[in-house]
Amino acid sequence: MVKEFYRNLFTNQSLYKLIGGIKMKILALLGSPRKKGNTSILLDQYLKGIKEANKNIEITKIYLHEKNIRNCTSCNFCHNIDIGQCFIKDDMQELYIKFKEADMIVFATPIYWWNISAQLKSFIDRIYALDVGQGYFTNKKVSLLMTYGGNLPNKGPEIVRISFEEICKYTDMNLIDVYGVCTDEYLQVTENPKALQDVYDMGLKIS
Repeated sequence: MVKEFYRNLFTNQSLYKLIGGIKMKILALLGSPRKKGNTSILLDQYLKGIKEANKNIEITKIYLHEKNIRNCTSCNFCHNIDIGQCFIKDDMQELYIKFKEADMIVFATPIYWWNISAQLKSFIDRIYALDVGQGYFTNKKVSLLMTYGGNLPNKGPEIVRISFEEICKYTDMNLIDVYGVCTDEYLQVTENPKALQDVYDMGLKIS
C-alpha cells in the first residue's frame, strides 16, 4: 500500500525504486511497419542484452504501426494553455504516460529516404506536447537503432544520428547508444552474427 502510494505520487518513480520497486523502466518504440522485420529483430536482441544484465527491470515494447497516432496539426494547444496536454485524443494519451514514467527510451527505425519512418516521426512530433521545462525528458537515457538498405557511406544514418543528437541536446536527454546495420541485398539481420552480437553486447552495458 505504501509503495503504491509513492509510486503514484512521483512521476519519475525515484523514491519508489529506492524502497524496493522496479530498478528501471524502459520504453522500446518500434518504428517499422514490419512487426517481425529486421528492425524488430535488432531491437529484440538489444533488449535481450539489457534483460540479461538487469533482472529487476520493466520493458514495454510498443509497435507504433498498430497504434492510432494522428499527425501533429501544429495548433499549439499543448503550449498555449501551459498544461502539456495534446488536444488530439488518440493512442498518444496512453503513450504520454509511458514516456513520462520511462527511465530510458529505445528508438528503433528503418531508414526510409534518408530519414526515420513515418510511424516514428508522428510519435516524435507529438511528444512536442510535453513541456520540456517540466522535466519529462530530463536525464532519460536514449538509444537509437537503425536498419538501412544502402551500404556505407550512406548519409541516411548520419542524418538521423545528428537529428537525435540535437533532440537530446534540446530536451536534456542522454543519447547513450547509436547503432545501424545495412540490410542491402536482402541480408537479414538474423544472418548477420556481428550485428546481433554488437547490439546484444551494447544491451549488457545498460544499467
